[in-house]
Amino acid sequence: MPTSVPLQAAFPSDSTIRSFSQMQSGPDIFIELFTSQDLLAQPWLSELTKMINASYLVGHTDRIKYLDNKLRLGSDSDLSSELGVSGFTAVAFARDQAGEKAEVIGTASMKPWKNDELWLRGEREIGGEDGNKNEDRIQDEIDGEQADTATAKHVLLESICPGDYELAVVALPPDNRYRGKGIAGRLVKACEDELLRRRSQEGDQSQLIRVMIRVLKENAGVYWLKQGFKVVGSQRRPAGFWDALEPFTLWAMVRELRT
Repeated sequence: MPTSVPLQAAFPSDSTIRSFSQMQSGPDIFIELFTSQDLLAQPWLSELTKMINASYLVGHTDRIKYLDNKLRLGSDSDLSSELGVSGFTAVAFARDQAGEKAEVIGTASMKPWKNDELWLRGEREIGGEDGNKNEDRIQDEIDGEQADTATAKHVLLESICPGDYELAVVALPPDNRYRGKGIAGRLVKACEDELLRRRSQEGDQSQLIRVMIRVLKENAGVYWLKQGFKVVGSQRRPAGFWDALEPFTLWAMVRELRT
């Protein structure tokens, strides 16, 4: 069974936090957290940028297609700039059997959530606490939400979606050795654990932390619903937004963390 070592209480001198785990077979997997500033100094930053862009080009399961030359990051410094001063990144590495080389095999980031957009918000939320819903039940729920919206069966209000942090740039390489192995979930948990650590260090344990994510519903909505996120807002976006080749629905989703 995989084992892990809890994240340390604070960033060490090299501004990384390490969490080790090992798959039942294959290379050693470990996760490190980096501040946005220290990310820029890493020798593997170009490898990370290439992996992220390759991940976003994978379209074999996507219903909404992208431009063939879509780039999530235009340069190695883009991720750090996007995260801002208080943002941070979790990076997963696979170490070869000789223990000499570590390959970048995944990432997830947290950045402050910006309440700078208006979203359509209805009376009924999709998703919720039931993490055992199968994909068909979730899709039926999505379809029901769409039908309700189309026929105005419930009132939609345009407003902001309040949140604290945004989960962003969750990416794995287009390699079957690492997809479907739970690595993305461990990266997200490492980020959430760091948010909880920061809140505890600040001495504030009285409030929830609202982790937001913006999702292209047609491609990734079901996945994030199954991870326990709830839909709290939606927007209809035209072709060209996020380099999509056709219009799509953008969801604002939330998962609450308790300190």
